[in-house]
Amino acid sequence: MGSTIASANLFPLLSAEFHVPVGPQSVLPASLYLMGFCFGPIIFAPLSETYGRKPILVTGFLLFVASTAGASVAPSWWSFLLMRFLCGTFGSPPLSVFGGVIADCFGDEVQRGRMLMVWSASTFVGPLGAPVLGGFVGGILGWRWVFWIALIFAGVTLASVLAIPETLAAKILKRKAERLNKEEPREDGRRWVAPAELSQKSKTTLLRPLELLCGEMVVVLTSLYIGFIYSVFYMMVQIYYAIFVGVYGFSPGVSGLLFMIIGLGTIIGCFICWWCDPVTLRLSAKHPTKRAEYFRLPLACIGGPFFVISILWIGLSARSDVHWAVPFIATVPYGIAYNIMWVAMINYVADAYGIYSASALAALGTTRSVAGALLPLAIEDMLKALGIAKSCALLAGISAALAAVPLCFVAYGDKIRAASKFSAALKTEGQREEAALGRTMSHISAV
Repeated sequence: MGSTIASANLFPLLSAEFHVPVGPQSVLPASLYLMGFCFGPIIFAPLSETYGRKPILVTGFLLFVASTAGASVAPSWWSFLLMRFLCGTFGSPPLSVFGGVIADCFGDEVQRGRMLMVWSASTFVGPLGAPVLGGFVGGILGWRWVFWIALIFAGVTLASVLAIPETLAAKILKRKAERLNKEEPREDGRRWVAPAELSQKSKTTLLRPLELLCGEMVVVLTSLYIGFIYSVFYMMVQIYYAIFVGVYGFSPGVSGLLFMIIGLGTIIGCFICWWCDPVTLRLSAKHPTKRAEYFRLPLACIGGPFFVISILWIGLSARSDVHWAVPFIATVPYGIAYNIMWVAMINYVADAYGIYSASALAALGTTRSVAGALLPLAIEDMLKALGIAKSCALLAGISAALAAVPLCFVAYGDKIRAASKFSAALKTEGQREEAALGRTMSHISAV
């Protein structure tokens, strides 16, 4: 929700108060928020694999609340942009860490996939409501009240964050050892220690997401694909404003309300993913060497063409001589395609990297946020130079080329993963750590 709260619907109010000209700067509030998302996952995701999930989530969320409050009282344009950057940085732990939380809690691949689906859908639906908040509340009470209301939402959400238990096995064992040393000290003077303490070295570094991003072809190609479709979402916020405010003459608030129809497509996409699980599970059983590819990627292969068609539908039908309902309806298949592609790709990466899924998803999140922050900066000039139809055609063409990524993985994914030295090293290390944790989940060593 935080990423789109200062979208095109709210910018006229910001422009009037801070005397900022309309143009590329109109997307800076969202772009700088996403730039914060670039840095946050690189730091927070690997730290969560060392110090535990909950401390990172709670600390990040408290700082996010403080940054949101700072944005609401910002005295200048540049201080407002700084607060937006900090909001993105400290708001990134849920997106970068929750993938690891789900991997910790759900060992079964079907359950894990469904939980990742629900989580990813919530991260997609949330930003849909922000343009409505900005359009209606901003127009009535002023832009600062938009951020005060967002702060109230954040405060309510904080209660649920505090209620989340620790899920990282190594952290749980360490706490158990500390409790035993305090409550049940050994008579022979030895102390209880967890496996992580026995090794005396951290297997996780801050460089792991970057290593994955630079050395893993699966992560590189998935990052390019996910990054682009994510940036298209933020460009669609601007395009929607141009269509329904510029072409059809609706108010910014109504334009934001219409944009929420994408949420319907997202929900439908969730049901499709849920319904297809048994089908893809049977399909993957017939191809044991490509189990991950056949279980996770068929929906991405189907969603890619639908994503292209929906963008063309929106762009080519956005004319004053065509009823506004035609481009409006096109956003439903857009939401379906976006969600099933997103869910399929992140589940594939999560399956491929197991206990290091937080770092792998952080690598995806970094690339996604860079693309989401930078590419929408060009949308204003692109719309002026090409118009709505040609701009959408350009986005559809690039999307069509990138739709080959999941097809490539289905055909060659097993060979790509087998040829990766870094992936093989991660697999060996992960098996060793999972075996150690499995042997000691009910037994703490004494030294």
